[in-house]
Amino acid sequence: MSRQQGAFELTNLVDRIAIVTGAGNNGIGWGICRHAVSSLGMRVAVLDLHERLVVDAARRLNDEFGEGCAIGISCDVTKPESLVEALSSVIKHFPDRSIGAVFANAGVIFNHTLLKSTAEEWSTTLNVNVIGVVNTIQAFIPTLQAQTEESVFCTTASVGGLVRGDGGAASYQASKHAVVALTEALSFELARKSPQVRIHVLCPCIVGTALGATSITNAQVARGVVATDDIEPAKTSELLGLAQTPDRHAQQVFNHVSAGNFYMVTENEPPYVDHEFPFDAEGIIRERMENMLQLDLDNSDAWSSGPNGPPSSILKGPLWQELKRRSNR
Repeated sequence: MSRQQGAFELTNLVDRIAIVTGAGNNGIGWGICRHAVSSLGMRVAVLDLHERLVVDAARRLNDEFGEGCAIGISCDVTKPESLVEALSSVIKHFPDRSIGAVFANAGVIFNHTLLKSTAEEWSTTLNVNVIGVVNTIQAFIPTLQAQTEESVFCTTASVGGLVRGDGGAASYQASKHAVVALTEALSFELARKSPQVRIHVLCPCIVGTALGATSITNAQVARGVVATDDIEPAKTSELLGLAQTPDRHAQQVFNHVSAGNFYMVTENEPPYVDHEFPFDAEGIIRERMENMLQLDLDNSDAWSSGPNGPPSSILKGPLWQELKRRSNR
């Protein structure tokens, strides 16, 4: 058997628990929680760094979809003990349900070039985006292995983890390449001994979130500049109507889960957006692979003006061309 997993019937997740890290701030994780509850009939554990955010997120889910469907748990993914405590809380709160899905989704981004980024930004990025995923794997996978039912474990990387390094967000892309590689390693590790644990790596293209703003806020909290009591749920960016909403993105995520796709590239395409301007993930991924096979790196994009500002080797497809057109109206 060469593949660990084939198609998956999503009804197998009904009445089970979904655990989602980085889910309290209206982004990708929040959309996954909403879809898990509203479309799959799951119970969800909303995990995020700040107590105020997870309490508010769980309240909103319970108000909209029925009391008892969600629990909010404050959790720091960079601390293994915090994830172990979160698992204990989930089991205690939903004692008669098995875990159907875990999404290691927490992440940060600092949009700076390599020469202008700081050591603090690199440390935070790698601790949250990479070590946080490793900690989540080590905290939850043993429980999924102990279950006889099929379950889903999904890490969140990015399309940035499959394409070449660009001129901006160097630390973010480096971390997401690491997430892709470690998830591939996890899939291989479990393929024979725990085939009931289905492994996926999520590689979103453009989703309307506030990850940049929330990353800065969390860094300010860590430095004592902002008090946790002052944090409010973030307002997401729709990128002039071109980004996927977290809700519609979640539909695409679970469609990939249903299809059994390991690499879940969530492209900006209908029916998940209301336009015909894709990110062009396939083309840019292929471009990188061809460069690798040729043992070369094509930097020609560095000499051309990007569609949305400075030159970019990856932000150049139809979506970005249309964004430039709309911005210039």
